[in-house]
Amino acid sequence: MGKTAMRVLVTDFMGEPDLEREILPGVEVESLLMLVGHAPTPADLLRVVEERPAGALIAWHEMFFSASTLAALGQAGVRGIVRAGVGYDNVDLEAARAAGMTICNVPDYGTDEVADHAMALLLWCLRGLGGSPPGATWPESWWDAGRFAAIRRLQGRALARLGFGRIGQAVARRAHAFGVDVRWYDPSVPRGQDKVTRTVRVENLHDLLVDADALSIHCLLSEETRHLIDAQALALLPPHAVLVNTARGSVVDESALLAALRSGHLAAVALDVLSHEPPVGNALYDAYSRAELPSLLVTPHVAWYSQQSAAELRRKAAAEAGRLLRGEAPWNPITSRQ
Repeated sequence: MGKTAMRVLVTDFMGEPDLEREILPGVEVESLLMLVGHAPTPADLLRVVEERPAGALIAWHEMFFSASTLAALGQAGVRGIVRAGVGYDNVDLEAARAAGMTICNVPDYGTDEVADHAMALLLWCLRGLGGSPPGATWPESWWDAGRFAAIRRLQGRALARLGFGRIGQAVARRAHAFGVDVRWYDPSVPRGQDKVTRTVRVENLHDLLVDADALSIHCLLSEETRHLIDAQALALLPPHAVLVNTARGSVVDESALLAALRSGHLAAVALDVLSHEPPVGNALYDAYSRAELPSLLVTPHVAWYSQQSAAELRRKAAAEAGRLLRGEAPWNPITSRQ
């Protein structure tokens, strides 16, 4: 590989890649955002790569890599893309394979943070911590334990997990500490993992949802999982059930979820992800922002974040990009160069 290809370009989201430069001594690391001076587009990326060839890219979440973009990047000599995160639904994987590019992710940087956040949201839901804030009639109407009358003891509750990878299993360990029973559905997990984790594996979505007290979502977004939790699936949950999503917003049909909340079919919902972020024109978020649904909580896609996890993510993404540059086998390939 020529010297000009010993360059890593961070495509979006980030400013100065100072930490990445520390991890990759001798490699030129640049930020596309800093180079173009505005939120970069795929056209900006292709123009810069043509002018300043890069052997590998580090991509966050704000740029979508279409078939045409990936083909052009492959022709420009880009060996691969490291997705700085767990999910990779912003990359056309089939097109990446066709372009002979390796796509990698960083699946293990924020496992504890997301698991902690998911458990906090579950407790908010299960303990009934929503509800109208105190108003002019406080304390008479608000300071009343009667509004918690429907809350049930945590111990022995049935927690359903859609997806049982690293994060799903980390949440299961936390849930066990509260005496919660865990069952899960994930066709991609090897047989026997239920025995290792002392959980219950089910073989279909129906058995996961029926009689579940809570549903927590921890699967990747794909064509198979998009809107997997739709009106029909939500109807399988009992009316006292709660739902938490810290994975990807589009796994849930948000219009169906909003309808279930408004009808009282779900007791509470807590979300860290929405189908479009920032949620401009999102009916579910608009209802939350207007405080129309006290049993709905939305956090701004921060489950992954801590100072430590953010630094770990950047270090691991940079190290993976270095392996791509050197022609070494990556640690977390999603696709492999042909």
